[in-house]
Amino acid sequence: MPNDSLSLLQRLQEYGLLGYAWLLLLSLWAGTVRYITSLNGSKPTFYGWMTENIVSGFVGVLTAMICQYYGVDYLLTAAITGISAHNGTRSLYILGQLLKKNTPIPDQLMFGQAKLKKENTKTKTKSDNNINS
Repeated sequence: MPNDSLSLLQRLQEYGLLGYAWLLLLSLWAGTVRYITSLNGSKPTFYGWMTENIVSGFVGVLTAMICQYYGVDYLLTAAITGISAHNGTRSLYILGQLLKKNTPIPDQLMFGQAKLKKENTKTKTKSDNNINS
């Protein structure tokens, strides 16, 4: 669950190394399927296939970790991981939006304008409260 304090190693033990290996294999398989379907009659290359698999593996592992963070069942995690890995980088945007909406982001992680806007809003609210008092 989101509020537990398990370390990455404890989480690996929860699914097991074999569980994460299966999710990685599923991600690579989805990357291969994506690569084959995107060929459209052009000649396949090892570089193109490897690039697609690296991206799909990365996205798949991130998706599996997010699913585990939210306590999603393993079979559903595997399905979501495969779909997400097949979609590749498009899934990163969706995952980012999901995390942004459903996960509290600590102030230490906020950078640039977002942090300035937040500080200005707090300052403005305090000054408005002092004026109204």
